[in-house]
Amino acid sequence: MIRILDLDALEDKDYKEIKNRLLSSELIVYPTETSYGLGANALDDSAVQKIYGLKTRDRGKPLPVLVKNTGMLMNIAKINRREEDIISKFWPGPLTIVFNLKPKQFRQRNYLFAAGLDSVGARISPNPFVSRLFEEIDFPLVATSANISGEESIPDFDGLKEKFLSRGEASALNIAAINAGELSGGSSTVIKVGKKGIEILREGDNNLKKRFMCYINNNAK
Repeated sequence: MIRILDLDALEDKDYKEIKNRLLSSELIVYPTETSYGLGANALDDSAVQKIYGLKTRDRGKPLPVLVKNTGMLMNIAKINRREEDIISKFWPGPLTIVFNLKPKQFRQRNYLFAAGLDSVGARISPNPFVSRLFEEIDFPLVATSANISGEESIPDFDGLKEKFLSRGEASALNIAAINAGELSGGSSTVIKVGKKGIEILREGDNNLKKRFMCYINNNAK
């Protein structure tokens, strides 16, 4: 069952309801600084499995996450000094950084969102809904696009209802969908910081790319 909630009408009780839904392995569709995301408690394999099924996504592909702050990120991943510097300059924002997972915690649990890898893509979102939700929850939030895997992301809620939420697979699940109207669109830039420098894994559809290239040029060894 899909429950649609208007962003402008959300009250404290609604955020608590969303929290309880996430704690009950349910999904949410929510606005980010780019397009609509499909979310769940990243540490809840039952919920994450629903996301893979709904998106028809290859389970060998990991899912990125949103975190509240670097403290939450450090619960699951290791952060080096270069990454700390990039975080201080570009977060919150549409920049996903691929970090190394902390091996002890994740090799023992083998969380589904990591798809068997030893890394995770994460970012902090400046979207007000996400910031408010993190006042209620204390776990990373899956941050994959609310679309069929391989298709374009959907920035407007009407298109989201027509192309994604109207599908039988979606209506068969319990999903809270947050209507924030039309978003800016696009996707985040994805990078990985290695010993040999910074690798751009995906160029986002926003103005961050130019800023980030300036950063790389100014900080090249």
